[in-house]
Amino acid sequence: MSKRKSTTFRLDERVIDAITKAAKLSNSSKNRYIETLFVKHCQGLGILPLDFEPLGETRGGDTTGKEED
Repeated sequence: MSKRKSTTFRLDERVIDAITKAAKLSNSSKNRYIETLFVKHCQGLGILPLDFEPLGETRGGDTTGKEED
């Protein structure tokens, strides 16, 4: 089972600001926005298969729709 792994990048503040704005325009979190860009880029390079799908949203706990009694 795949899971997300945390890592740190040091980026120019202007790049971080641009990512923040772009993510808001896409109605995404910064993390989700960056992940989507990296997936598309790696698919274009042939590193990831074209049918690769990132992991689903994990914020807010279990969203599988299970009803509790």
